[in-house]
Amino acid sequence: MLQPSHEIPLLFAARQRVLEDDCACAPATMLSVSEASGLSEQDCACPTSLGRRVSAVQADARYRQAEEVWSQNLAGDFRLVFHPRAPQGPCVLNTAAWKRWQDFQIPQPLSQPIDHQLAEQRLLLPLDRPAPSVPQPDTLMVWLHVTNQCNLRCAYCYVNKNAASMSQEIGEQAIRRVMENAVEHHFVAVKLKYAGGEPSLNFPLIRHLAIQAQREAEAHHLRLEQVVLSNGTHLRPEDAKWLHHHGVRLMISLDGIGEIHDRLRPYLGGKGSFATVSNTIEKILLPSGLIPTISITVTRYNAHGIAEAVRWALERNLPVSLNFYRQPFGAPEDLAAEEQMIIQGMLAAYRVFEEFLPTYPFLSGLLDRAQATEHQHPCAAGISYLVITHEGKLAQCQMLLDRPVSDHLQGDLILKVRNGPLRNLSVDQKEQCHTCTYRYFCAGGCPLETFRTKGKWNAPSPNCRIYQALFPEALRLEGLRLLKLHGLLN
Repeated sequence: MLQPSHEIPLLFAARQRVLEDDCACAPATMLSVSEASGLSEQDCACPTSLGRRVSAVQADARYRQAEEVWSQNLAGDFRLVFHPRAPQGPCVLNTAAWKRWQDFQIPQPLSQPIDHQLAEQRLLLPLDRPAPSVPQPDTLMVWLHVTNQCNLRCAYCYVNKNAASMSQEIGEQAIRRVMENAVEHHFVAVKLKYAGGEPSLNFPLIRHLAIQAQREAEAHHLRLEQVVLSNGTHLRPEDAKWLHHHGVRLMISLDGIGEIHDRLRPYLGGKGSFATVSNTIEKILLPSGLIPTISITVTRYNAHGIAEAVRWALERNLPVSLNFYRQPFGAPEDLAAEEQMIIQGMLAAYRVFEEFLPTYPFLSGLLDRAQATEHQHPCAAGISYLVITHEGKLAQCQMLLDRPVSDHLQGDLILKVRNGPLRNLSVDQKEQCHTCTYRYFCAGGCPLETFRTKGKWNAPSPNCRIYQALFPEALRLEGLRLLKLHGLLN
């Protein structure tokens, strides 16, 4: 039930909760929720730039109402509103804030507290002055392919599996070069993803490298995030306790419940893995205090069942990331679902999200490669992302493990990936995208999938119509979440 709002202008946005958790009743408040809270994780390298955001407000300027603003009614007198360049994602306005925004159809200085919040959200823009540029990523993302080994044979996997694993020597060299390159290119943070194959099959190396990374990040004055991407079948209680103790996050792949998951993610001998994964989560991870992110990859085999998988995760208060299948180069079978099948399956999953309506941020997990805040590139591949193979080679993307841009880890690794063949263009450089309201949320979709299907880097995403169909509903869920967070929705 929606609670009535006062006629004091209220603006709720999506990034500041950790700073101002008690401000919901304050006049003209902008309360927001950090997308860097650790509750959300993705399998790809989404660019982050939280550390470099600067205020959009210019005290000496006259302001006008921004164009390209999209809005929808939520309930009562609340509206969800956002500008494509909003640095904190969508926001919710009550009637008083909406009316004040309308006043700026006539340019004028900022004179009320709500005016500054509207300007921060770029709903108001300085007259005759360019808008601030999109902030550049401040985090170097690194995929460490610690093993080719895997005990599963997933239908859509792009890894050529064998018994080869990363050695301690190569791993240590990789950590050193990553930290050195981060400092040389003025990054303030590093995010390491331990992957494979099944990385938990080489867990002793993960432990060794994670401790080394913590030590070197501290020595180089870098923030550090670490996450293990696992199938959830080989983690032991001592592994979970170690991950939790050292602050290393975990993502578990779960593509359905029961037979649906078993069909897509069977063991080498053909037996299903759902029972093992669910037991790992319920009997090993959660009792240890380790809360994994659940990654669901949408294919034609499970699109009809992702709502059930989302329900399973939310019943256990686990964050969820919904990802679109990407066909590996040369794969014998295309598992991509038809557009309407994906849309219907995703909308069913969204109805489950609305039923549970978590108050932690989940918008960035609702759509493949989409993020809750503005970004010009769908991922960091070819920009601020390094993929280091088990052999110590360097690639631009984990889907290009067998097409490295360098056979060694010497020199400027970031420059090497930037000069590689993958072209991760800005969304402003892509055909048809520059007029789309949602362009700074999806940023044009996966560049490799676009090139594979369209044959050029500047084409719109093959999933463009899916994004267009789902964004309004995903944004509505964010509006409802903000209302619930601030006690305005029961």
